[in-house]
Amino acid sequence: MRGDIGEYDTILYIIRMKARNSDDIYKAMLTFCYYLVASIALGVCVFSCFMKTSSVEVYKILEKTREYDFIQTQQVNMTESVDTLYFYSSLLNTDPKINNSLMYNVISGRKLHLINTASSMSEKDCRLYQKLTSQMNTFLSIKDSIRLAMTEEEMVRADLIRCISDNRKVTRQMAVGGLTYDR
Repeated sequence: MRGDIGEYDTILYIIRMKARNSDDIYKAMLTFCYYLVASIALGVCVFSCFMKTSSVEVYKILEKTREYDFIQTQQVNMTESVDTLYFYSSLLNTDPKINNSLMYNVISGRKLHLINTASSMSEKDCRLYQKLTSQMNTFLSIKDSIRLAMTEEEMVRADLIRCISDNRKVTRQMAVGGLTYDR
């Protein structure tokens, strides 16, 4: 039994045995633990700041995306309005079945709607459309002048054809009656 106690005392002695620099080791371990905790806290703080910053940036990106989508939708609608306006103006004076005064009324209404839509937008977003609508009156007056010139040309052409036809009839009558006619 005595041997058992001796072994026990030896084990206790080994466990209680300290290194000569144990105080330095404890200080180094405490310093290491302090720096480890500080670096973990700093890492968590940096990560939380990053998450906060990224969430603010994502929110601002989404806000700008909504704003740009709204502007794009307005511009697409204005493009469709301008296309419709020019389509209606191209239909003017093309077919006698089309009521031109009614078509002018429709074009004027759509032009006013386009001007109202453009005035509600920022000038930098609809500068082209404002320029198009400001030139629309000039375009329509030129188109109307062309229509009047074509109508006058048709009348002169019809009058010329009638005069040529009358001239031929008179020439035939004169030849039949024995009269001579010098050209």
